[in-house]
Amino acid sequence: MRRKKITAILLFGLMLLSLNSCTRNEMPVKQSTSKTKLDHLIIKEVFYVGHYWYRDVKEWGMKNLNQMYNDDQYIAIYNPTDEVKYLDGLALCVNAIEPSKAIQFAPKDDFVNRYYGASGISYFPGKGNDYPVNPGQTIIVAKYAIDHKAQFESELEGEDLSKYGGLAAFLDLSKADFEWTNINYDAGRKNNPNVPDMNAILTSTDSKGNVGPSYEFSNVSESNGIALIKLPWTAEEFKKNYADTKDGKGYLHYITVTSSAFGDFYAIEIPFANVIDCITICPRRMFQMRPSKLDRGYNAVTDVSFSSLKQSDYPISSGLALVRRWDGKKFVDDNNTTADFEVKVASLSRKDSKGNAIK
Repeated sequence: MRRKKITAILLFGLMLLSLNSCTRNEMPVKQSTSKTKLDHLIIKEVFYVGHYWYRDVKEWGMKNLNQMYNDDQYIAIYNPTDEVKYLDGLALCVNAIEPSKAIQFAPKDDFVNRYYGASGISYFPGKGNDYPVNPGQTIIVAKYAIDHKAQFESELEGEDLSKYGGLAAFLDLSKADFEWTNINYDAGRKNNPNVPDMNAILTSTDSKGNVGPSYEFSNVSESNGIALIKLPWTAEEFKKNYADTKDGKGYLHYITVTSSAFGDFYAIEIPFANVIDCITICPRRMFQMRPSKLDRGYNAVTDVSFSSLKQSDYPISSGLALVRRWDGKKFVDDNNTTADFEVKVASLSRKDSKGNAIK
């Protein structure tokens, strides 16, 4: 009898150990070590907050007001493996859930633990092996691959530039490898024709020949999830099969929200197996829910939303990025944005005469 009791206790202990090795949604907790080798491309850095600037109006008896410029956003993708990887067939996508908002789903519509639900996707060009990423190589994907300081100043033609502050920090991204905006439908009209563009997952052409995108990756906000994925289908297949038909479900799902504060929305179903890497961006004091079970954490360059910041505080976060942690031997990848990323000055920041980053 005593032996049976001991056996039962041991079995119970094993059950607890098994449960503790998993998260609540049954995803194993990943904990890398200095010997852990990464076998996939990673998101190494996300710069989304931009830079502050102001126009000096004190001579008119007015107060200078800081503003933010964030068209110099970029995402850095890195190959930490010892083999060549390819961007052909890969895409960047933004999650349909804002992690700063708590959502209650209708029954069967909660996709967080079933698939990665994207609201926008833009894919890299290439037919298979056109865009290699060599071991140790970093690929910069910019919103606009231009010299943002020069562009901004050119728009101030005829004005006294000495009256403007902060412009010296605007990034020069003219040497970026890709733009996630596309020159055929760039609303901002800043696209660099000499840099390869990513393509929206769905486009249409009107009777005048104008191309319009749908469900594209267009911007990095202060509260969203971003993923690097392998497309589960081609753009042609998506266009043909994204909508629901009488014969079956498409790739785009209508998600019903039962909480009164938020409306229904659409989410594109991306199988978890197709997600190569992901990151969750959310102001640290505003986190409400995980957009995907693939990421156990979140991070941001601010504690609160920008709309809650005083304009006088804009310079504090200006020029900061979320940068992948380095443990001395490798980049950390524990499927936890809180632990995997830290807030640092953007790696592509301009330098002053002493070699210091200009924020």
